[in-house]
Amino acid sequence: MTDYFKTQERNILFRRIEHIEASMTSLDRRVTGHQLICHLNNNLREVCGLQASHERSGFLQRTILKWLVFHVFPWPERTPRSPAALAEFIGAKSPTTFDADHAELVELLKTFEARWQEDALMPHPVFGHLSKSEWGQYMFLHLDYHLTAFGIHGDFRAPK
Repeated sequence: MTDYFKTQERNILFRRIEHIEASMTSLDRRVTGHQLICHLNNNLREVCGLQASHERSGFLQRTILKWLVFHVFPWPERTPRSPAALAEFIGAKSPTTFDADHAELVELLKTFEARWQEDALMPHPVFGHLSKSEWGQYMFLHLDYHLTAFGIHGDFRAPK
């Protein structure tokens, strides 16, 4: 099982994050590298309790869907994005400069780790309460999903 809190996996994710550039676009050309950083920052601010979180789920997402996503089905390769969903993807806080937002991502990941250690993470906006092992799995899969969408693979193949 993949786990953000396994040192080797986390270190690889951090090295992959270093390869994000502002002008990059995802392989489907819908998101820039800077937009990706802003999305990750907003997600981390929500789960760390640093920004208001808007529940985006109901009973089925917090029970059946959560169980299927974490225990049965592989993480989806792509999810369709409407213009409204893309705006939500980018998030609530406006981008500053790429370098500042990129540095903030690294700091927010450290905050996430500290809050995880303290068992002080907020409920996930879709899946609700996550166990410590589910948080590790979620964060690994979320970061891996987006980095792979930019062609930044775990084996460090360069994006095309």
